[in-house]
Order: sequence, then structure tokens, then C-alpha cells
Amino acid sequence: MGKSKALYAFSFLALYFSFCTITPTSSTSLQDDFIHCLHENTNVDFPLLETFFSPERNVSDYKEVLESTAHNLRYVTESMPKPGFIFKPVHESHVQASVICSNQLGFHHRVRSGGHDYEGLSFVSLMETPFILIDLSKLRQINVDIEDNSAWVQSGATIGELYYRIAEKSKIHGFPAGLCSTVGIGGHITGGGDAPC
Repeated sequence: MGKSKALYAFSFLALYFSFCTITPTSSTSLQDDFIHCLHENTNVDFPLLETFFSPERNVSDYKEVLESTAHNLRYVTESMPKPGFIFKPVHESHVQASVICSNQLGFHHRVRSGGHDYEGLSFVSLMETPFILIDLSKLRQINVDIEDNSAWVQSGATIGELYYRIAEKSKIHGFPAGLCSTVGIGGHITGGGDAPC
């Protein structure tokens, strides 16, 4: 009877560990997988040192980019969850590729336009981990067409930059967006950017 219990326990453990085999994956390899996926999903090149920031590769740059728009220092403490890495697209196709890649690799993502938020929602995630930050601050192009009464604005531009570009072309046209010129267009249009100036 003792041998059968031992055999049963051994069989159970062998079966248990065969289902629970975990292959350790370092965060650096996940970053490499993300970069490889980006290359596969966009045909527009991106300079890696200017667009990709992680604590493993360049900790001082990572911290500077992460905290560059923090208005509430409570969210930059060591105890707050940080993104695994930050990607700053320089072309519109990079945004699409980064969303595709984060979904394929199982990352949640936070998107930051101007980062003008006092609750840290654009760069902190208390429930969704691992997560990455897609920072749109390099996408700042603004095209104002006075004859058509329209403007095309990329998400990383600020309200102040939009006001300036409109004023360059017309003294009578405007855009209703409030007084705080540092709010990002992406946050303003999508319902974010609601913190005081």
C-alpha cells in the first residue's frame, strides 16, 4: 500500500509540474520582442535611442521621460507601478504598430498625449500589469486650412500650439479649447486633460 501511495504522489507531482512548467522570460526579451514586432508592423523606420525607453536600457532617460509631465508627485514614488517601457512614436504608423504589438504580446497600454493629468491615468496602471506607455508627444504636426475652416492636429500637439498656428493664418478664427495652453490635443478631444492649469 505504501508503494502505491508513493507512486500515486510521484505521478501526481510529475503531472502537476508538466502542466505548470514556466519558461522564465526577462523583461529585456519582452522588449526585444516588442521592438521586433514593431519592425514587422511598420515600414517607417524609427530611431531606437530616441523612441524607446526602459529601465534596463537607459534608466535615467526612462525616468526623465516618465516623469516629464507628472503634475502629482504621488504617482512617481517607488511604490507606484511603472510601465515596463515607454515608446514614443515618430510616425502615425508607429502608433498602430505599437497597439498591435502590445496586444499580440499581452501588454496593456497607456497612451499619453500631453500628460496633463493630476491622477496619473496616462502613465500609471494599478490594475493592468504588465503595461507599456505609448507617449505621443513627438506627433505634433498641425495643418490649418483657413479656406476650408479646418485643422488637422496630431495628438501630441498642445492647445497652445494649435492656437498659435491658427493665429499665424487668421486673426478671426479660433478653436474652443479653454485657457490652459499646455493641455495636449489628444487628451482634450478624448475627454482627458481636465486638470487645472
